[in-house]
Amino acid sequence: MRIRLPRLRARRPEPAPTHPPVPLHDPAFGLPPGAIPLDVALQIAREALTRHQNANIHSRVAMYFTAVDYDHALRALVDAHDHPQDGPTP
Repeated sequence: MRIRLPRLRARRPEPAPTHPPVPLHDPAFGLPPGAIPLDVALQIAREALTRHQNANIHSRVAMYFTAVDYDHALRALVDAHDHPQDGPTP
């Protein structure tokens, strides 16, 4: 003898609320005037690469922190490159 179980018809869950995208960089909150030295910016970039070299690409949280850290390092590098460096002139 077979027992028949009734089928349960559940409602689909409501989709998660979507939020408007928020940029990683807000020009109103940039770096202070004057750039850091280029060698310091390179060190920041190297440390970011080392810190996130084993980040789990399937983890949204890990990718979020990696993207923010890389964004900071890249902006520091570009600012240091574009800003005239103080030093001896030949």
